This record gives sequence, C-alpha cells and structure tokens, in this order.
Amino acid sequence: MHVLAVFLLFAFGVMALTMFVHHAVSHDHASWHFTASLVGVATAWLTGFSMWSSWHVHMRYDWVGITMTGLALAGTATFFHTVMGFFSGLDRKFHDQAKVLETHDLKKVKAA
Repeated sequence: MHVLAVFLLFAFGVMALTMFVHHAVSHDHASWHFTASLVGVATAWLTGFSMWSSWHVHMRYDWVGITMTGLALAGTATFFHTVMGFFSGLDRKFHDQAKVLETHDLKKVKAA
C-alpha cells in the first residue's frame, strides 16, 4: 500500500514538473506526452524507484522495471493533468468569466 502512495505522490510531482518544463519550453499540446515521458523516466531513474520490484514482480533486468515505472508515472501524470483540466474548465463554466468581464471590468474602462 505504501508503494501505491509513493507512486501517486511521484505522479503528482511528475505532473507539476512536466507542467513547468512544458510551459518553459513549448506550448504545443502534442509535446505534452513526450515531455511527461521524459520527466517520468528521469524521475524513476534518479530515484531508482521500481514499483515492480517493490511489489515483488520479478523482471529479467532491473532497468526494465525502472523504465516501465517511469512510463507508468508519465501516464498517471497525464491522467491527473486531464482531470485537473476538466475541473478547471468546470470552474470557468460555473463562474462565467465573460460575464464577469462584461459587468465588472468594462465599467472600469467606461469610467476611465
């Protein structure tokens, strides 16, 4: 159970770091998955984290388990990013920003 908690926390970290790197390097939506894969595999390799060996699933080579853990981190981070995007879209829908701009901010412009 602790392995799953560590995995999920790593996935949130990979998501945050991928958002930072993606924003700094490129705004292209198609490069998100590639960036998440790089960050996920790099995180798994830097920490030496293999969820497969932690769950006693034996791999022929250790590097395969670490790399697959990094790819799983990237996939989970992409899923979290999509879910967070959905909820931020709902927030924009329920608090209609266009209506706020029209009623509040345009009054400031007319007054000036």
